[in-house]
Amino acid sequence: MKCLNCKNISIIGACTVVIISAGVVAYLAKKKYYNPDKLLNEVKTYFMDVKGSYIVHQPLNDPNINANRPVYLGGITATKNGQLVDYDFYADAYSGEVLNIIEL
Repeated sequence: MKCLNCKNISIIGACTVVIISAGVVAYLAKKKYYNPDKLLNEVKTYFMDVKGSYIVHQPLNDPNINANRPVYLGGITATKNGQLVDYDFYADAYSGEVLNIIEL
């Protein structure tokens, strides 16, 4: 009887370790979004004499830009040759990689 109790305790302990490990792996595998404010500051360094900027903090799923991953949409207004020029940009919401900058 004593050996059976040891066996049950070992099985319960092993199951507990497996369940906790699976939970930790699932938590770490959950992807987190790149900080949109940090991304906006990085994009602003691409331009000289920035007059205004914005970023939409809620990632979008735009099939024209990146169908499989959410993207951030933002905009920059900068001076170019003495005139204000507007730009839109799209960036990967997970990595922060700028996918496209469009002059309007």
